[in-house]
Amino acid sequence: MSKYLQIITIAFIAIMSSSNVKAQLTPQEAIVEMIRGINIGNTMENGYNGPVQEYYFDDYKDAGYSCIRIPVKWGSHALEAPPYTIDESWFETVEQVIDWGLQRDLYLILNAHHEDWLKQNYTNAERRARFDSIWEQVANRFKDKSDKLLFEMINEPFGMSTAQISDLNLRVLSIIRQSNPTRIVIYGGKEWCSTGHLMEATIPEDDYIMGYFHSYDPWDFAGEANGTWGTQSDVNALQSMFAGIAQWSEQNNIPVMVSEFGAVKACDYNSRMRHYFTYVESSFKYNIAFQVWDDNGNFGIYNRDSRSWPVVGDILTKSHHDAPTNLATEQEGGSIIKLSWDNRSTTNTSIKIHRSADGENFDPIATIPANDDSYDDIGLSGGKTYYYRVVSVLGSGEELYSYPHQVKLISMNRLPFNGLAFSVPATIEAEDFDFGGEGLTYHDSEAENKLGAYRPSEGVDIEGRTDNGFHVGNIVAGEWLEYTVQVPKTANYVIKACVSSVNGGAKFRYEVDDDISPTVTVPGTGDLLTFREVSTSFEIPEGRRELKYFVLSGSGFNVDRFEIAEDLASAVSEISELPNEFNLKQNYPNPFNPTTVIEYSIPRASEVTISIFDSIGKAVAVYQKGLQQSGNYEFEFNAKGLSSGAYIMQLQADNFVQSRKMILAK
Repeated sequence: MSKYLQIITIAFIAIMSSSNVKAQLTPQEAIVEMIRGINIGNTMENGYNGPVQEYYFDDYKDAGYSCIRIPVKWGSHALEAPPYTIDESWFETVEQVIDWGLQRDLYLILNAHHEDWLKQNYTNAERRARFDSIWEQVANRFKDKSDKLLFEMINEPFGMSTAQISDLNLRVLSIIRQSNPTRIVIYGGKEWCSTGHLMEATIPEDDYIMGYFHSYDPWDFAGEANGTWGTQSDVNALQSMFAGIAQWSEQNNIPVMVSEFGAVKACDYNSRMRHYFTYVESSFKYNIAFQVWDDNGNFGIYNRDSRSWPVVGDILTKSHHDAPTNLATEQEGGSIIKLSWDNRSTTNTSIKIHRSADGENFDPIATIPANDDSYDDIGLSGGKTYYYRVVSVLGSGEELYSYPHQVKLISMNRLPFNGLAFSVPATIEAEDFDFGGEGLTYHDSEAENKLGAYRPSEGVDIEGRTDNGFHVGNIVAGEWLEYTVQVPKTANYVIKACVSSVNGGAKFRYEVDDDISPTVTVPGTGDLLTFREVSTSFEIPEGRRELKYFVLSGSGFNVDRFEIAEDLASAVSEISELPNEFNLKQNYPNPFNPTTVIEYSIPRASEVTISIFDSIGKAVAVYQKGLQQSGNYEFEFNAKGLSSGAYIMQLQADNFVQSRKMILAK
């Protein structure tokens, strides 16, 4: 080496050493460090929540977040004609927020959010030129910021095609690269940017890119609070989505993040908690960074004014794919709740049980050995709601949280409404369900009697009428009522329900022990005060029984009363024609996993169909046996691929229908 080159080399090393030059951050390095993130939503793009405060970033960092996504709407602060200048005061506001985050060594994502003026008019060359100018100004303004500041080119380009979003991604990336040659830039796909949309978009040829997708799946639950979520099938579907995008990420060497997900506060509590947990565990399992959507409203996570975190915040910052899962509860007697769960950590040294009385403030109530997977909480008060979570304590002291689980300890005191069981034949007013309370004698989707009549202290919605009568209203899927009845003998009984509905279509059934009625469809009656009778029949065993009225699907109907009487036509037919009975039963064990033997007998040659229905009345298996001679038959039912829970098996033979309940426990 020449003396000249030696001098140059020594000088270069000295400069590098004295300035502590940091190597350029790669997307692969960044994705690991920015794994837990949160949005400052509906603030700098819509302005609903006032200005961003500096203390937010202290609270984010203290909570355990490493990445903050900052949605920004630029179009409202830029000229609409050339040169499309962005207002300086807006630039200063955005820069102040960026500096607060970077000063705390957080990753930040700056994007273009709610730019509907472009998405809805992408074919307009002037609109495209305006958007290009905005990104040129943004890139130049922040080109000297830390490489922990990432640019996301556009949020959810709803209305644009794959070709259009690919065109935007490539063009805007080239604009950013003129001033930021190695800054990490994030791109996505069309529409709402699902995983499929991301994978369809053209991949830019660039070493410093990441991909993003959004997921509020399924929207019917997460966005509209309908039904429940959390069966193994639900969890598998979500994890399958993560597995698919993770495979694409590895094949293309492009790190990926889910930069929006969440579930509205109105969702069923247990379902919502497991929903958030599944996103977090899937993110860690597949090395996909997340930024939970927080709008300080229906999707709220951080209470910005009080600087506090609801319990879902613990899921987002303390859960992991090695955390305990499948947390379940079972009541034993009137004062014991039995917890069970699956352990997944192999390095934990103990398990902690946390309990709360309000769903937010949890306290440790027990520390148990690391391998235990159940715990009995004893001496509790009936009628109260409790919340639990299970914590794996690692050798390092780190704690991995399960999702919380809510359970109401049901009072074990059931009492017929009039003190005596309804003696069949009987007319039962719908509002005269048994005393006992939520979860024991009825289930209603919310705790208040919103219609306020007859039994205002209980949760069932009961409405008074001008004829001095009452009916149960505001009925939705999953709700049920129970009535104690005295049945004189085992026989087929007809039950008529008096119902009203504007359009009809809702479905319900009756249950007595393991005997299940055929599904009944509510007819349209034109308005909610015009009632019609709908009937079905099924076998009810002799004795004191609880008759359950269970709503399978639909909403927006009323029920006034039920009339129960023996099905005399069926009885005559059986005496004259049937020396033996049709019969359907499940061979033990019950519960079963995953196979069981179903037995049935037919007293005469019949066209036979055996159907299996899930808890909402959806057929999961149908066996067409065809014409069979009288006799006894059996076959094996395999429930592989189905989730744990109650199922209905139904025998149809000519005009005869019989249903029975069976339990799958995996």
